[in-house]
Amino acid sequence: MTLKIGFDSETVGLRGLTAEALLDFAVERGFDGVQFLDAELIDPELDPEVLEAFRRQADEMGLYLEVGLPTPNPIRRSRVEDRSIGPGEHARDLASHVEAVAALGCGHARACIGDRHDRFRPDIRWDEQLDATFDVLRRLSPLLRETGVRVALETHADLTVNELCHLLERLGGDVAGVTLDTGNLVMRFDEPVAAAERLAPHVLATHINDAVLAFTPRGLCWQARPVGSGGLPMPDLLAPLIQANPGLNLSIALHARTYDLPIYDRTWLAFFPELRPESIAAIVRIAATCERRFAEGSLARPEDVEGIAWADRYLDWLASSLGFLRVVTRSLARF
Repeated sequence: MTLKIGFDSETVGLRGLTAEALLDFAVERGFDGVQFLDAELIDPELDPEVLEAFRRQADEMGLYLEVGLPTPNPIRRSRVEDRSIGPGEHARDLASHVEAVAALGCGHARACIGDRHDRFRPDIRWDEQLDATFDVLRRLSPLLRETGVRVALETHADLTVNELCHLLERLGGDVAGVTLDTGNLVMRFDEPVAAAERLAPHVLATHINDAVLAFTPRGLCWQARPVGSGGLPMPDLLAPLIQANPGLNLSIALHARTYDLPIYDRTWLAFFPELRPESIAAIVRIAATCERRFAEGSLARPEDVEGIAWADRYLDWLASSLGFLRVVTRSLARF
């Protein structure tokens, strides 16, 4: 079986392409599909007839189509809208988005609970946000079962693998699964290959990217890299995903910026109450390997990469990621 390789629409967001133009871009660049952040990017009105027609268009072009939902975390939405939004209201508002996913013919929808800041909010603890998210998804469960849509919760810059697995156990596999972002795993101190092996049976969608870690005066910084050009063991990481689901779509997701991981700060580390010493050791080992490669010149330092404008590198990053994945997946698909 030939694995399909596409991209997340946010990766090329600066182009300002319409949904239809994104499909054309995918074909022109040799990709097999597109993952959209939200069905509203396809049709702001979430009109079922428009969405069904768009799905037919993607099918005719030979492209896979995936889509996401707005965050199921009502506390995050409350912060964004600066008003109190309870689980009941949020679940009711998400229902139209679930129906839109179904109209697009998608059996799952990517969703992020938080961003890299939500875990560290001083006003509302992260475990309270997880409980509120569970309450929303519990209320949505009848509709999810009725429409055959599963929510694929992402390993974003928020959840640890332990937290994600706990949510999956509470929700059930007929309602929820995983969007595995390969690069984000180390940001939350999960050793990437072990995490991929653990999550593989539940993975419905992906964000495929590589990453590097570098030492800083505060601890570490994280930076995304084109697939196969960073510090992660990508073939070993991808193997359990492909073995568990040979039909899995691989959606490349790339972006600029570095992220601070101040592991020398005990207050910051306290936001990870389940963190184990061996987890920190595994991540520091990856950082040490990256530093050795920085020194020998086989890996560019984060500050040098960030010195290049995103507009001047994202197309090359996409192309090199696609080329790497074409080669690696052909090898992995044989086993």
